[in-house]
Amino acid sequence: MESSVAKTNLMQRVLAASVFGPVLLVLFWLGGWVLLSSWCVIVALGVREFYHMLAHKGLKPWMRSGMVASVFWCVIVHIYGADAYLPVFTGLLLLGLSLSLFRGQTGSRLFNVSATLLGVIYVGFLGSFVPLVRNLPLSQWDESVMAPLAALVLIGVWANDTAAYFSGRWFGHWHPFPNISPSKTEAGFIGGLTATLAVISVETWGFQVLPLKDSIGLGLVVGIGAPLGDLVESMIKRDMGVKDTSTLIPGHGGVLDRFDSIFFVFPLVYLYLQLAKTF
Repeated sequence: MESSVAKTNLMQRVLAASVFGPVLLVLFWLGGWVLLSSWCVIVALGVREFYHMLAHKGLKPWMRSGMVASVFWCVIVHIYGADAYLPVFTGLLLLGLSLSLFRGQTGSRLFNVSATLLGVIYVGFLGSFVPLVRNLPLSQWDESVMAPLAALVLIGVWANDTAAYFSGRWFGHWHPFPNISPSKTEAGFIGGLTATLAVISVETWGFQVLPLKDSIGLGLVVGIGAPLGDLVESMIKRDMGVKDTSTLIPGHGGVLDRFDSIFFVFPLVYLYLQLAKTF
């Protein structure tokens, strides 16, 4: 019975990936407002799922306000770049604390505004790095480089997830995070990291997107960041007492289940590219 369920779930994952994967690649390749508008929908859905999880703990985050603030953050960063991060964060923090004076009952206001801001930061702030990396040329890397680079990072995340899944099932013995993600194994991490390194370092260097040392560095960043993002999201779900964030994507769960690694990886990629151009 369990084997049949696993096969059905795997088939659903493959079918969903075969549909959504090419669409995402096209969006990442096009970039600009085409990617931003689509990504804002994903961010809004992700924030909604995050707040539904928090509701399991009795919190009452401001659903609509958090969704609007997260999308607003992505749009402002797209227009003004990384310089907008500090003023946007400061403004949202002060606005949230001020509005909490008029929202909810005494004794829960601070918890609710904190829950709202946490959703904006985890989904909106981290998610804003996706269009930032794709749409803004970074110093010596111009627009023609950023399109294949962003697409290869996306492919690298998928390669990590796929290789980790199969290598973990076939060779995994040690489960380092049994209380957070019991299926994660040492073999899964090694297999995922190896696949990501191969995909990103070889392709970015082969197509002359990055120098060899930067290609290897980027592969390590994505290969380590992807499983960390997945583990962090699993930790949040465990704390909230839910299995999946939603049932939106067959075989994958919700938006956060599918994009957890991407939300984590792209901020790391941005930081790495900034350091790479410095050194």
